[in-house]
Amino acid sequence: MGPRRRLRRLERAVQGKLGSFELREGGHYWFDPTNTYKELFLHAANSVRADYKGEPRPDPPEILRALARAKDRKAALEGLYPTGGFMLFCAYDLEALVERGELVPRPFVAGREVGE
Repeated sequence: MGPRRRLRRLERAVQGKLGSFELREGGHYWFDPTNTYKELFLHAANSVRADYKGEPRPDPPEILRALARAKDRKAALEGLYPTGGFMLFCAYDLEALVERGELVPRPFVAGREVGE
């Protein structure tokens, strides 16, 4: 078996364990669901901490910036959060993300604006 054929088989095997969604500009964004959930949870936790302290939030994870560029943002979001439970930990307004492709911070601390 030649190197190209082996590489194609390896790529197909890896892609079977990855999630993906189509981007508006073409192509796909591939992600490892397990690592992505960890990254999103940590980002939300760091955002809560920043909101509580009145500090700037960390930059959004790459997966959320890519999701904002998805061809079908609603389907991509549902693929990213298949059970919906993790959506509670999203640091951004999901309606703005799906409807307009904007990452609008969602406050976690009542009575305090983001970055206040």
